[in-house]
Amino acid sequence: MQQKSILFITTADTDILTVDRALASIPSGFPRVVAVNPSALSRKAGDNGDQPGHEILSHAAGAGVVVLRLLGGKRAMPDSFDPLVRLCRSQGIPLIACPGHQEWDEDLVTACTTPVAEVETVFAYLMQGGVQNFQNLLLFLSDTYFGTEHGHEAPSSLPWEGIYHPDVPEGTDVDSFVARRFQPGRPSIGILFYRAHWMSGNLLPIDALVRSLESKGANVLPVYAFSLKHSPEGDSERPGAANAERTPGRMAGGNRAFTEYLAAPDGSPRVDCIINTMGMSMGEISNEGPAIASGQSLDYLDALNVPMVQAIISTSTQEEWLESDLGLGPIDTAMSVALPEFDGRIISVPISFKEETPAGASGGLSGSLQRYVPRGDRVELVARLSVKQANLALKPNSEKKIALILSNYPTKDARIGNAVGLDTPASAVLVLNALKDAGYRVSDIPETGDELVHRIIERCSND
Repeated sequence: MQQKSILFITTADTDILTVDRALASIPSGFPRVVAVNPSALSRKAGDNGDQPGHEILSHAAGAGVVVLRLLGGKRAMPDSFDPLVRLCRSQGIPLIACPGHQEWDEDLVTACTTPVAEVETVFAYLMQGGVQNFQNLLLFLSDTYFGTEHGHEAPSSLPWEGIYHPDVPEGTDVDSFVARRFQPGRPSIGILFYRAHWMSGNLLPIDALVRSLESKGANVLPVYAFSLKHSPEGDSERPGAANAERTPGRMAGGNRAFTEYLAAPDGSPRVDCIINTMGMSMGEISNEGPAIASGQSLDYLDALNVPMVQAIISTSTQEEWLESDLGLGPIDTAMSVALPEFDGRIISVPISFKEETPAGASGGLSGSLQRYVPRGDRVELVARLSVKQANLALKPNSEKKIALILSNYPTKDARIGNAVGLDTPASAVLVLNALKDAGYRVSDIPETGDELVHRIIERCSND
């Protein structure tokens, strides 16, 4: 009879990468570990014509404990969540269901079949994250549900934000990093990326960006953060909070990325440009009146007053991207193009894609892994763009050249500056005056929008 397994179901591929790394130091004779992403299984089932959720239920039937970590709650498993809960209850299989973020979920709480203390312990391991916590999570599950006596440590806290560089020891503080690595007179560029990638070692795109930027003579400040909008820190109501250490008085992770890493103690920016690989918008988007993003994180970005380039970490494979007439899929377009535009980010191109790779050499994890793999020419494009943006910050406005482009679609003189309900030519005149006030070389500015349009028609227009 096959040994019962630990089944870990998660919507985060970085969790599975971390499990694989954690298993490398697990004692021999450890229970078999199966880690799966329900989204990946659903896609595979659809390709093969199988019933969605069949493979999850098959894994669960042979499990000694099932751990769920679902971003989006039970909706992440629309076809298999309820059948899985029924299976675990009917067969007496311990089920621990946790959300993918710090806010608890009533559906997941109700699904759990283990004592609250055990649920909170598992949740604390997952929220703190990292290889060491995941290793102790596996040891805890084995000792609690398989009767082993490996021993395990309590969940330990990891920083919610910090510095990562492939050539710099972990834990280096930002002041020391800047003092040792930044060279005066060079453009300085910050990189923002998710803490989950740092914890799981899913860092190939970040390494590629760092190398490309440094080869172009730039100072590089790579910063990881849990989020630019929310942080688990300071949320005393979340389950598992009592099991994790805190640092009193610290600001939320995303805010500290701006105030303590990208900004110097006096509030001045440490960098001349930021490359952001994190999705969504940093602000709260109003659904009344103009769609404007606002909030504390955007206030910090405004205070830094440096350009932010959005480098897209695609969730599709490179093959899917190349074969698609649209390029990016709808999820990537929403998360990495449309929503970041509300922050005023400069949208660039995909620099990496999610590719399937074999599980690690430990042999303790069943299945394959999804890892982000950089595409060199796109990394180079983003690096060149960012260095040029950073160099602009080092020039006085009087030496910069700026073009204002007005559409006239369809191509008629009567449609110059066409925008429904807006007076674009008048706005262009206001912009020209604002540029002059800011020190740009602008002369002979038209008095009105009508005058501007007539000048364009007199000189050369696309009619």
